[in-house]
Amino acid sequence: MAQLDKQKSIFERYPHLVTLRGLAPDDIIEQEIGSRADEFEKDIERARKTIPSGNLNKIFPPELELQSIKMENFLGHWGNVSIEELCKICLIVKFIQPKKILEIGTYNGMTTLQMALNAPSDCITYTLDLPEEISASLQLSQLDTYVSKHFKDKFGTSTGSYFKNRNDLKIIQKLGDSATFDYSEIGNDLIDIIFIDAAHDYKNKEIDSEQAFKLLSKKGVILWHNYNDVTCPDVTKYLADISEKRKLFHLRNTMLAIYYNG
Repeated sequence: MAQLDKQKSIFERYPHLVTLRGLAPDDIIEQEIGSRADEFEKDIERARKTIPSGNLNKIFPPELELQSIKMENFLGHWGNVSIEELCKICLIVKFIQPKKILEIGTYNGMTTLQMALNAPSDCITYTLDLPEEISASLQLSQLDTYVSKHFKDKFGTSTGSYFKNRNDLKIIQKLGDSATFDYSEIGNDLIDIIFIDAAHDYKNKEIDSEQAFKLLSKKGVILWHNYNDVTCPDVTKYLADISEKRKLFHLRNTMLAIYYNG
């Protein structure tokens, strides 16, 4: 069976990837996802041994799931989190009552908007993304490059466009390379919620995550997107590696991994 799978295209092995077809060239998809599918399967099998999967009430008190949340303009496009993921992120924000949120990887700002809508009125949501005219200091994958350079144009969005002109919310857009960014620009106070969804290669994910652990408050939460996602195999590989020393969880029915300081 394993040999048969290797002979299949990535779209046959993972039928849900049909939604990506036509958005990025097939050769990039086969090269960067298909060529690493076997490695990904080994990494996710390893990760499941140290990263337990469960509902929110496995990590937080049961009352978290009883809260109401607010969402606006939440139907994103390819590359955004799913609605279930978005609801769980918002529930966590509502429960933690953060004073400060950091998102590493703005994309179109859809998730940024929802987090800010559910944060206390005095919370500042900082979101960081690479300026369009500047290349990343570390080489990005071809797929990440394609998503960042072409997808927003395809869907008629731009960096942070979902929260553009939302002067009722305390969202501050920062432009820079997360691998080299000086986080003192967002103040010296520790951060209560950090959402990591920028470059998906191993080295960038490692740099973003190590920085997040340094910035995290005593009650803080770090969320990673694209765990258990064959399109971003290095995310699962990295989280599997650190889960031997850090207590991580996987939120069931999502591609979200979480670390909670509480």
